[in-house]
Amino acid sequence: MANSRDVAKLAGVSISSVSRAFREDTYISKEVKQRILSAADELGYTPNLLARSLKNQKSHIIGLIISDIDNPFYSIMTRIIEAELKRSGYRILLSYSNENSEREAEDLSLLSSSRVDGILFTPTSVKNRSLVNQLKKQNIALVQMYRRGYTDLDSILVDDQRGAYLATKHLLQNGHRDILLLSVESSISPNRAEGYRQAMREENIPIQDHLIMHLPFQTDLRMTIYNKIKETQPTALIAGTNTIGMDFIKVCKEHKLSIPDDISLIMFDDVAWAGLLDITTISQPIDYLGLSACRAIIDRIEKNKSGEPIVSVLEPFLIARNSVKNLYLR
Repeated sequence: MANSRDVAKLAGVSISSVSRAFREDTYISKEVKQRILSAADELGYTPNLLARSLKNQKSHIIGLIISDIDNPFYSIMTRIIEAELKRSGYRILLSYSNENSEREAEDLSLLSSSRVDGILFTPTSVKNRSLVNQLKKQNIALVQMYRRGYTDLDSILVDDQRGAYLATKHLLQNGHRDILLLSVESSISPNRAEGYRQAMREENIPIQDHLIMHLPFQTDLRMTIYNKIKETQPTALIAGTNTIGMDFIKVCKEHKLSIPDDISLIMFDDVAWAGLLDITTISQPIDYLGLSACRAIIDRIEKNKSGEPIVSVLEPFLIARNSVKNLYLR
C-alpha cells in the first residue's frame, strides 16, 4: 500500500508538502498541489486523516451549528464559513439546532465526540451552560455568532438594535407613525424593540407597545401576522428576519394588499430575492461576519489564546428600495 513517502518521491516534493496538499493548505502552489494529487491518484494513495489527528492532537475539523435550516441567511453564511475554513486547512461538520436547546445539546455532544478543534454556533438559550463548561475543559474553542448567550465566550455579533433604529427612522422620515415591528422571540436575541423605541423617542412619537410583537420560532406565521395587521392597522411593517418578511409578503398576496401602496415594508437580511422584489432591507455585513467568525475560532485554536473573551459588534446598514411609501406625498 502506497504511503506519503511514495507520493513525495513520485511527485518530486517533500513529505511535508504532501501533508499540506491534503490539508488544503494555502502555503502550497496550485502547480505543486496538482502534481502531488496526480501522483497520489496514480499510486492509489489516500491520507489517513484520523491517524494524523491522533498524532497531532488536532483534527483540523470545526463544528458549525446552524439555528434555522429554512433561513437562506444561514445558507449564505455557511457557504462563506466553509470556504474560508477550507482555505485555512480546516473542514466543517454541519448540524442544525432549529432553535431547540435540547437539539443544540445533542449537537454539541456529538461534535465533542467527533474530536472537533472548535465549534461555531448560535446559542438558542443559556440552558446548556454545563455542557459549554465541559467543552471548555476539553480545550474545544467556542465562538458564538449573532447572539451572546454566554458572556465568557468569544462573540461575533451584529448590532440589530441599530438596525431596528435605522428601519424605524426611515419609516418615520417618510411620514409613517403606526409602525408594526415583528421580531423573533428569544431571551438572548438582540433587542430590536429598543432600537424601535429609540427612534420613536427622538421624533417625540408616542410609543404604542401593542405594535411590538415577538413571534415564536415556527415555519408558517401567516395567520398570526394577518391577525396582527387586521387588529392594529399599521401603515408600515418591520420584519425582524427574512423568513418573517416572506410570510408577510405571502399574507399580502393572499389578501390582495399592495406593497407599498397599502402597507410599507422594511425587512432584515438583504437576501437575493429582496432585491428582485424591490424590498428595502437592513443588510448585515455577511462576508465580514463570516470571515470574523473564522478568524476568531482559528486564533483560539492555533494560538492557544486564553484570557478575556473577545466581542466584535458589526454595524448593519439600510438599503433603500421601493417598498416604502412616502406618506408626505399623498
